[in-house]
Amino acid sequence: MAYPASNLYPSLIYPSSSLYDKDYAQSRQMINIVPKLYTTPKVVTFRVCRSYRDQYDHIYIYISEDKTLIQLKEEISRQLKLLMKHTDFSLTKFHANDYSWVIIDDFDGHKTIADLKFCPYTMLNVEMPKETNNNIQNNVSNIRDPILTLKLCKQPMNKLNWEYISIHSSNTIRQLKEEARKRVKNQKTKHLYLWTSNAWMKLTSDLDHLTVAESDFNESSMISFEIDDDPIPGLCGLTNLGNTCFMNSALQCLSNIPEFTREIRSLGNEINAPIIGAYAALIRSMWSGEHTITTPSSLLLNISESLPRFRQYQQQDAQEFMNHFLHLIHQELTNERTLITDQFYGRIQSSVKCLGGCNSIETREEVISFLPLPVENDINQYEILYLESNGDQSLVSVCSCARTIGTLIHSFIEQHRPQLSSTRIKPVRIAENKIKDEYSDYTRLNDTTRHELAFIEVPEKTFDKSYIEVMFLNSQTYEPFRAPIYIIYPTYDCHESDLSDQMNCIQKHILSKTDAPSSACHLYWIDRMDQRQYLNVNATQKNNQLLFMKQINFELDSKWTEKYTNRYKMDRSSSKPSLKSLLADFFHEEPLNGDYYCSQCCDLKTAKEKADLVLPLPRVLIIQLKRFTYDPYSNTKIDTYIDFPLRDLDLSHYIIEKHGQKMNSSIYYDLVAVSNHTGSLISGHYTTYARNVKNGRWYSFNDERVREIVDENDIVTKNAYILVYVQKATL
Repeated sequence: MAYPASNLYPSLIYPSSSLYDKDYAQSRQMINIVPKLYTTPKVVTFRVCRSYRDQYDHIYIYISEDKTLIQLKEEISRQLKLLMKHTDFSLTKFHANDYSWVIIDDFDGHKTIADLKFCPYTMLNVEMPKETNNNIQNNVSNIRDPILTLKLCKQPMNKLNWEYISIHSSNTIRQLKEEARKRVKNQKTKHLYLWTSNAWMKLTSDLDHLTVAESDFNESSMISFEIDDDPIPGLCGLTNLGNTCFMNSALQCLSNIPEFTREIRSLGNEINAPIIGAYAALIRSMWSGEHTITTPSSLLLNISESLPRFRQYQQQDAQEFMNHFLHLIHQELTNERTLITDQFYGRIQSSVKCLGGCNSIETREEVISFLPLPVENDINQYEILYLESNGDQSLVSVCSCARTIGTLIHSFIEQHRPQLSSTRIKPVRIAENKIKDEYSDYTRLNDTTRHELAFIEVPEKTFDKSYIEVMFLNSQTYEPFRAPIYIIYPTYDCHESDLSDQMNCIQKHILSKTDAPSSACHLYWIDRMDQRQYLNVNATQKNNQLLFMKQINFELDSKWTEKYTNRYKMDRSSSKPSLKSLLADFFHEEPLNGDYYCSQCCDLKTAKEKADLVLPLPRVLIIQLKRFTYDPYSNTKIDTYIDFPLRDLDLSHYIIEKHGQKMNSSIYYDLVAVSNHTGSLISGHYTTYARNVKNGRWYSFNDERVREIVDENDIVTKNAYILVYVQKATL
């Protein structure tokens, strides 16, 4: 059992990422008498920031080294959808040595990538022309040109995707709204917003009569229509003040604890507590329904007065910040019992029983504000669902130190299918018997969901053939009863009989595992309009409509699907670690061999130690999945996937009954927030998933960016670091 000695843990500081900085090797000089050999140019990989100088939000761009700087800028403009000429922006590159951004000289845009000697995976950022930094209080005098050019977001509140819109400064805001509505499609256009220094400001209808010159507009001001009819209270992003994603993530977790936020919002302005006052002001702003982004600078300033380490704008540990922050609030409330102790504090009892003869039991209690659960590393062992082209399927264990999908495929082939070519393996993520993602050979394994990884064996194909997915559905419910596979079909002049050999092989597999009659199987193909068409694989005539085929459905009657699923138990949940198993390990009884000094025996004795929760349980349970290891020789992050429930977490098995207290019924907890950590200890980023109390929906908070999580299955990931549970009675 890993028992916390105290509530405070050592500082976890994350220095900035060290990027590749080795130059390409100089090409060897050719002897003149040897004919010059022309080889295929190397492909150079760049990382390009999607958000301004945000190294954690980037895309990969692959370009041949014989291309010019102009062509590189044009490719960046195309992939980022900037709708700008290469002359309208410049590029900077990140220097890891001094953590600075250096301008790339584009005076001679016809220099090749090879001439410029870029390092592999160079980080690039798009630099726009500097805009005038005007005081918005003097807008009328600042607008010298009668024509004002604004930036209109093409997608709601997306400051990366915009187009220019020009309007006369004498036009009213109502006229601006009408002109802007003509430019956007598939958006709600009830309210228009203006980006000010740190938040979106709604241009309400009572401002419609004002002219643009009379309002808070500058040259190149950003405007956008709403994400929804009105902002939902609580859906408010937080500005990153410089490596403060750890703070933003922790604050979003705390903000979505309903009772805690209600208590904070109810505090009066007269309270003489700077941190509580700044936090209450921030929470009121986030839950006012008037802002989609706000800045926690005042709160950080007050926190850094008490904790100077947070003044340095260095990456910190989100759990440690959260623990410190709650303790500071508790201190400012001055009373021994506060809303922090009432909501977040619980107790653990540790019992040690001497096994040396006296059988005495020594107990002690400790107050906790979070529960730290150790996580073990399973980095080198992979359990992969392997789907063969004939329909057979199996779970295959692969031992590999691979970092990418391509290397893992090679390990799989070496250990299990040495006769197979790597081109015949299609790596995918499968959940609920559906393909959710397709991976490439270059996909990092850290970016995959390990327990949903599958390899689909595909048939060999030539250039005139294409792959098509075969889904296996229950003919009554239309739900898939097993994972899909791929077959090939001619791209041109396709006959239904071209599919017969492959489909007959698949049907033979299904029938052999279920003893079903062939009449229980039904074949259909789905066209581009999602219409279902009967598929007769024995037909010999040409069917031009098959050119529009996007999927094949193999449907089986319910009676036989159940028999098939009973034959193939492909549930990997039992083999993956879960919160339940971590809790069981934490609270289980373990031996202390000769490490316990018994006060009764007055000697070192063998003993057993056990920890239990003590009633009453905390209203808010914060669980830390301890993914970071620190010792004198290493500091690594553990990326093991841990499954955890969104609802009905039951802790009754770990509660000790004391002083006549009895458990009349179980106490259940529901998840309200998750702090996620992506990347490594050297270079990482924090985000938050949280459930909004107003509408019950889940949202992702990534600094300023907020988006809805449509599928609740996406909430549980291997990046989960802090879990925030709330007792059902207190929701």
